Amino acid sequence: MEYLIKRNNPLSQFIEVQLNLHCKEGEEVKLQLPSWRPGRYEITNYAQKVRGFSVQVDQTAIEWKKQNKDLWSFITPTEGFYAVSYEFHANQMDAGGSWSDDEQLYLNFINFIFDIEGRKNEAIQVAISIPENFTAATALPKIGKNQFQADNFQHLVDSPFLSSASLNNYTYQVGQSNFHLWFHGEIHFDIDQLLEKFKVFTKKQIAAFGEFPATDYHFLYQLLPYKHYHGVEHQFSTVITFGPAESLSEKKNLDELFGVSAHELYHFWNVCRIRPKELLPYDFSKEAYIKTGVVAEGVTTYMGDIFLLKSGYFNLEEYISEILEKLFQREFESFGWKNQSIVESSFDLWLDGYKQGLPDKKVSIYNRGALISLCLDLMLLDEDSSLHEVMKDMWMNFGKKNKGYDLNDYKNTIVQKHSKPQIIEKFFNDLIIGKKDLFPILEEQLKSINIKITTKANIDTYMSQFGIKIQGDGTIIKIHPKSNAYNLLMLGDKVELVNGQIFDLKKPCKGKKITFSINRFGRAMSIELEDNKGSYYPAFQFQVMTENEKRINWMK
Repeated sequence: MEYLIKRNNPLSQFIEVQLNLHCKEGEEVKLQLPSWRPGRYEITNYAQKVRGFSVQVDQTAIEWKKQNKDLWSFITPTEGFYAVSYEFHANQMDAGGSWSDDEQLYLNFINFIFDIEGRKNEAIQVAISIPENFTAATALPKIGKNQFQADNFQHLVDSPFLSSASLNNYTYQVGQSNFHLWFHGEIHFDIDQLLEKFKVFTKKQIAAFGEFPATDYHFLYQLLPYKHYHGVEHQFSTVITFGPAESLSEKKNLDELFGVSAHELYHFWNVCRIRPKELLPYDFSKEAYIKTGVVAEGVTTYMGDIFLLKSGYFNLEEYISEILEKLFQREFESFGWKNQSIVESSFDLWLDGYKQGLPDKKVSIYNRGALISLCLDLMLLDEDSSLHEVMKDMWMNFGKKNKGYDLNDYKNTIVQKHSKPQIIEKFFNDLIIGKKDLFPILEEQLKSINIKITTKANIDTYMSQFGIKIQGDGTIIKIHPKSNAYNLLMLGDKVELVNGQIFDLKKPCKGKKITFSINRFGRAMSIELEDNKGSYYPAFQFQVMTENEKRINWMK
């Protein structure tokens, strides 16, 4: 089968798609458009961006019907080549969307390519019409000028495409594998230094798994002029959107680019190949509920960051300030862990996993998962093992064998590395399946590598004294459940005056009592608060003590 893709007006953001498909007489053809994509476990309904659907054979229109919101079908009256034509609105600029404008054509095929019943494993050719001066970047094998071939549907939808007249391309090599970096947008950093540091963390990750089963891997970057941050993993590539591009001249922002890049590269093994049973094979027509978000995203978040420490990109102090402090702050500013375990939050990804949701209802599989992974790694170091060894076994026993795993498989792999299985069983029951407080074991495990955690009052006095988190525009977005404010204020209240003065988040509030003049969805109100509970939402400090052997092993 063959897809032809072109644009008549790039600024309309519609791409024109034609699928040419050979069919037998009397065949029922079912065209299933994906309703979600790998790496984001929520229904997206790409069909809402399709218009002008039609089917023809020998330039004669064929009757078709929709069986549900994203499933089209038709019956073929004769044998021959059928042309399925439609337009797709490519107006989503993030790492999982598609975008068309005068400067580029960027496609994630998962957004608009059909999974055809009974033909999932057929080879697919794709011809894309782009301007003569455009360069194309994709992991798909090239078979002609702007022509590519995928082994099957999964291969195609797992291979994003980026083309532009201003693509910059750089390459580094590790072993027999070539790593290609493609940049669309302005570059505000030293590319030679970046390549050298990428090479080091890539070597570290490959060494941890023992192999990199690909000759080529592509990093596709959209460096945007506005604030943005997103990454999506694929079998042989990743797309990363970051902005504003000019902010990458500052190290703190470049740190974030390195962080998401190391994270997505780790996904080459974990998720792209080491996959939960529910995702092997993928069925993009319906939800695939998983309980293993702690592995898929928690381990990946931890490992992506720890390899920046192990490779020397971060020193220990930088790792603590840029990674650990932020993980702790995000985790313990919320009380979601009291209401939902990480297993339950993983299962509910399809419900509310990618939005703020109810106050203190859930945990982040990324953030809490990373802290759980840190605990497990430090526990395993006491047994002369590590979480890296666990994931290498997961690669050998599941990923390399194209075999799906479940939570018990992950737990049992860890148990095999520990002399006291009951300790791992309790950890899983309490902190992964259960809803116990993670802080005590984090404190204990970090102490074992001579890193001490203390707390101090949050510099935001609204948070520390009154238990309220306020945005710069005065909107209240978080209220501590044990604070006096919990019974007097509500989320969404907008603070306009503080003790008669115009609200300014940069000015600390003073005194044990405070009077807010607020706008509660159109109602003007005056609220008096009293600090009668002490310090809320504390900040965390990490004190690095004398180096010990365990910390040396953790960092190397």
